[in-house]
Parts: sequence; structure tokens; C-alpha cells
Amino acid sequence: MQRPGVSMETGGPQMPPPSPETICFHLAQYLLTLLETDGGTAGLDDGDLAPPAAPGIFAEACSNETYMEVWNDFMNRSGEEQERVLRYLEDEGKSKTRRRGPGRGEDRRREDPAYTPRDCFQRISRRLRAVLKRSRIPMETLETWEERLLTFFSVSPQAVYTAMLDNSFERLLLHAICQYMDLISASADLEGKRQMKVSNRHLDFLPPGLLLSAYLEQRS
Repeated sequence: MQRPGVSMETGGPQMPPPSPETICFHLAQYLLTLLETDGGTAGLDDGDLAPPAAPGIFAEACSNETYMEVWNDFMNRSGEEQERVLRYLEDEGKSKTRRRGPGRGEDRRREDPAYTPRDCFQRISRRLRAVLKRSRIPMETLETWEERLLTFFSVSPQAVYTAMLDNSFERLLLHAICQYMDLISASADLEGKRQMKVSNRHLDFLPPGLLLSAYLEQRS
């Protein structure tokens, strides 16, 4: 089958067009694929390391002529052609998922020999690594937060850990620990204070064999 945007020959009676809900559902998936980009999170400020909210998928798509051409081409097709395109997009989505391999929650760390302390440290953002290398890190504070996260996620790997932290440097340390442990962290204002939320991207919690505090002491 040809890709969307290329004319297709049809034959036989035309089918009624699919519902708007069906079109929006599948076209949203297709446009999301078009808008995907590689790379990490955009630059973050010291006071707030939460990434900015992504723009609405259709708001961004409608501002791009290429994506609008895809949409208009689809809407101008006959009902039978639209059904063919939708089936094609479904098949493409399934095959892409297979090519990508394990997704969120499919934990392969136990069988990955490259999951070393150095790899964990490289997972930390460049700016935070620079802070950890240059600054005199309060190891007691670092170890305290490591112990809290280890205790919490070892018992409840799918829960969300929250903490109120007004100290910006302590928030930086917690973000660094989370990145080292492959956890997700974000901070936001809550009633005039800064709240940190930490969650686990995997089904299980598998901390690195060497914690960040021990790794930094080895490097010093």
C-alpha cells in the first residue's frame, strides 16, 4: 500500500466516510509520529527543573503547512481510501512499536551489561554533572536523600514520592539523584513553596549497584 499523500486507485462501491472520532484518533497518532524528535529535555533553570508543557498536538500541527497538507489530502479522499489510509497507519504503528523494542515499564536493566555506575552518571544532565564536579557536595545530605528514595521505591515502586523543598541547591541534588537512579523528577509551586515529585519509569525499582554518593567519592 502506498503512503498517505500518494494517490490510490479505487474500485467498487464507495464506503461511507469513517466517523470524525475515528479520523481524529488515527490522525492524531500519525501527526504525533511526524512531530516526534530525538534528544533530551530542553534546558532547565536552577529554580525549576520541570520541563515546559508540550504544545497541543493539533495546535502545532495546524501551524505547519506540511502537516496540514497531510490532513487536507486525507479529508479529500473517498471513504474507501480513508479506510485504507487508516488501516495503513494502524499497521505502521504496530510495526514501529515492534522495531522500537521495549517501552516504558519493560525493564531490561538486569540483562544489560552496560548499566554501570559510569553510565548512570552520564545519564545526569550535563549542567548537573558540572555542579557535582565543581561544588563541595554535602555528602550527608546526598546520602539522606538516597536512603529516602531507596526505602520508598523498594517498597512501592509504582508510587509517587513527594517532598516540599525550598532550598534550590537541595532540589538540584535530588534531581541529580533521580537521574542517576533512572527516576523521573519534577518541581512546581504549591501554595508559595516548591514541591518535588518523583516517580519510577519502570515497573520494578532496580537501583544502581553503586549509589551516586559512593561514585562521587571514588572520583574525588
